[in-house]
Formats: sequence, C-alpha cells, structure tokens
Amino acid sequence: MLFVAVVVVVILSAIVVAPVVAGVAAVRKVRRRTRAQRHGLRTEGRCIRVETVRRYGGGRAPSTRRHYLFEYVTHDGRQVRFEDAAPHTTVPGDLLTVSYLPQDPEGATVALPGDRTAQRELGCLLAFLGVALVVSLVIAGAGIGVVSLFASGG
Repeated sequence: MLFVAVVVVVILSAIVVAPVVAGVAAVRKVRRRTRAQRHGLRTEGRCIRVETVRRYGGGRAPSTRRHYLFEYVTHDGRQVRFEDAAPHTTVPGDLLTVSYLPQDPEGATVALPGDRTAQRELGCLLAFLGVALVVSLVIAGAGIGVVSLFASGG
C-alpha cells in the first residue's frame, strides 16, 4: 500500500511541477524580450529565412506556424543570428529594426513600432501560471488525502 501511495505522490508532483517549470521558463523568455525592447540598443537587421511548418492530426484542424531567422551586426561589429516572431508579410531580405541588450545579443527581438506583444504574452503567461497554481494546489491536496488514506490503512 505504501508503494501505491508513493507512486501517486510522484505522479501528482510531476503534474504540479511540470506546468510551473514550463511557465517560469516562458516568463523568463518574455521578460528578456521585454527588457530588450525597452532598454536595448537598436540597429537594422535582415530577415534571412522564413520556414513554414504545418501540423496535422490530433483531431484538430491543421495549423501553420512560421519561424523567422534574422541576422544583425551589433554596435561592436559582432554578427548575430536569432529567431523571433514577425509580421506574416515578412520575407527573406526584408530589413527590420532589431533591439538587443549588449550583454545578451542572442536575446534580440524585432522591434516593431507600437508592438505590445511581449507585454500581452507576459500577461497571458501570468494568468496561466495563476490557474496552474490553483489546479496544482487542488491536485496536491487530493494527493495528501490519498496518502493519508493509505497511511491510516483505510
């Protein structure tokens, strides 16, 4: 019985920890992007590749996602490539403004006028983390109940 209780706790812990870890990583990425847009140096960059990925299956409608690869030269002459989102009209060869922090040139982002994407992403991620935390606490409470049930021999 104790083995079953331990297995239940491990599974519940994974359910609790996985969304939190993924959420924290996503928040870090969005915060880095926001810092680059707000406090970074700006320079001209060029789109060098656009890759379209189509996904099918899973009982859902097919989806299409574009991956953009950009290249720019830092103010100290270093050539850097990075991936970021861009308007769907972007094609290889297009010039765009790039914003980057000198201490993290690979964390660059395309700086579009009036773009609030990073702020919206951060808001959505924080809302997701809040819901994930509530669900995790409910699952953890259920796990504690199961463990105490097995521990009492009932």
